[in-house]
Amino acid sequence: MREHSASGSAGESSLIAPDSVLKLAPNITAAEALAVFQRKLPDTEAEVREVLHPFWWTALRARTRGVFTRSAKPGSAVSLGQRMNVLVNACSGKGYIADFEPRGESVAVVDWVGALDSSDQGGPQPGVDQVRRTARSLVRTKVVKTVKLGMSISIDEAAAPSGVLKPNWIVTGANEKFSATILVDGLDSSHYIVRVEKLTRD
Repeated sequence: MREHSASGSAGESSLIAPDSVLKLAPNITAAEALAVFQRKLPDTEAEVREVLHPFWWTALRARTRGVFTRSAKPGSAVSLGQRMNVLVNACSGKGYIADFEPRGESVAVVDWVGALDSSDQGGPQPGVDQVRRTARSLVRTKVVKTVKLGMSISIDEAAAPSGVLKPNWIVTGANEKFSATILVDGLDSSHYIVRVEKLTRD
């Protein structure tokens, strides 16, 4: 992990940045993001721009074993367990288990830092240790829901935390009655309204 000096007054804590960063390719095109917006607000003229959101990514491997199961015999196959990819929001520290393994092009760490600095999301920015704790907690919670009584769980890190830039689309437009801004997720087209303003009176 790299130490990045934060801008501001002397004594301000430094940001720990990842050693490597992947920029994910969007699954949703700009045209599809625009279509999402126009379904919400018909008859609009709108513009679309891409924004990148910084995440930490780590992978854990969870194994389960019956407490009373005998040790595996020498030479027998060992279960590799279940690999889970966890993304942790670099701005808020909130994490979730992803249903995909991040793939993309390598980009400069400064791009990840710039995306973090320009984000308007509040909340404490997680360090590497918190990323690992969040990921472990999420994986353990998921595995506990599926194991049988009397089984032990072991969780190991399969990939050290690194950086990911997740694509989103910001769509802004207006019709005769309303002006709005919607954020459309670049991976799954989920969306939420950032801003809406009524332009005319009834």
